[in-house]
Amino acid sequence: MKKQLLLSVIAIATTCFSLYAQVAPKIVAQGFTNGLIGIEVDAAGNIWVTESGTGNDDGRITIIDPAGNKTLFMTGLPSTYIQAAGEITGSYRTYQRPNNKVFIVVGEGSHPQSETIMIVDKSTFTPGTPLTLANVEQIIYHGTFIHAQGFVQSNPFNIDWDPEGNIYTADAGANSIVKWDKNTGNLSIVKTLDRFPNPLPFGPPMIDPVPTKALRKPDGTFHVCQLTGFPFIEGAAKVYNLDTAGNLSVHAEGFSCLTNMAFDPKDGNLCVMQFGVFGPVDSTLNFILGTAAVIKLLPDGSRDTIAQGIGGLSSSFTFDGKGSLYVTDLVFGQVLKYDLLTSAKEPTVAAASVKTYPNPFAEQVTISYDLTKAARVTLDIFDLSGRRVAGFDEGKKDAGAYSVRWNGIDQQAHKAPSGVYVYRLTADNDLVSGMIQLAR
Repeated sequence: MKKQLLLSVIAIATTCFSLYAQVAPKIVAQGFTNGLIGIEVDAAGNIWVTESGTGNDDGRITIIDPAGNKTLFMTGLPSTYIQAAGEITGSYRTYQRPNNKVFIVVGEGSHPQSETIMIVDKSTFTPGTPLTLANVEQIIYHGTFIHAQGFVQSNPFNIDWDPEGNIYTADAGANSIVKWDKNTGNLSIVKTLDRFPNPLPFGPPMIDPVPTKALRKPDGTFHVCQLTGFPFIEGAAKVYNLDTAGNLSVHAEGFSCLTNMAFDPKDGNLCVMQFGVFGPVDSTLNFILGTAAVIKLLPDGSRDTIAQGIGGLSSSFTFDGKGSLYVTDLVFGQVLKYDLLTSAKEPTVAAASVKTYPNPFAEQVTISYDLTKAARVTLDIFDLSGRRVAGFDEGKKDAGAYSVRWNGIDQQAHKAPSGVYVYRLTADNDLVSGMIQLAR
């Protein structure tokens, strides 16, 4: 199996996942079915989301305004199906830069503009007329440089800048952090991370480190996080310190499959994104839905999970200017918001109030929940391919305790097969997700 990020693969779970008590996230926008990867909030409060596409050069960028309205900003971005790995790669991230410039990171692929950083001018954009590749005004051919160094793969995934405007790219294919010099346009390798021995009796003898983000620190050095390659061992991912001379040291360890980092604007603490935990290789052989999380690293060495219960898998997060947290749910195509500033405020439905019993179940499962105020409630059941199996529109409910029962019958009036299913309970825009297991 190749080491790419498996970002287009829907997870298969064979274990139950229980949610921890926390404020329920709010659904900001949904319907992103083409590989929702990147997210950024601009100075005006607009959310920019990037989809990698379906493998048919159909990646796209969408702007979500503060009222929740969606506007296509750019379409037709490179998107490639990697047959050998069964994965889709394409446009990953969008970044707002000075002078109306928008930088777009495009990952591995067969398109002439794959493995690049593309630059467009958003001042040329007219709502209703999305930009295309014809509007790209500058291209940094990252992959061309990487292949010239003898690397078979190049998969630029995330970028950051130093104060001089030089770009530092985490290349998940070449296992390298690469610098682009703004003044000369030259590319150079800052550090190539070493592979490490696989302690398991299956899989390759050596595991790829797969760096996914180089985040500049206030002192001018960088943090680097990693996904790690197959078999995606739980707890094997690290966060490193990296100086501009290429010296690498471990900052923190014991993470699983990290894909993004950012500093909390309120307290300056480092936060990392756990894409998900990989299931047992001898049975599951995929990522487990519901194991994505944003984890904060505190100065005393402790850690605080500030976002979880996302429901699917997540590759990116960002903060807005007020300190609220936004995450992407790749599997369900949603942008979720965690209002950390008002987390003490009681949500419409709290994750801790949602109970499932019996779980596992053979004939019928009851999903109970408490509403703190009146809300419109829906409950949907999905299989692990993301297909909606059953749905319940509960309508408008007053504050109080309620329950929904599912008898294991799908929308076609057939008995659903044994397996793990995802429930997603929404109360207005509050969302709680979890797992139920049908064992006939």
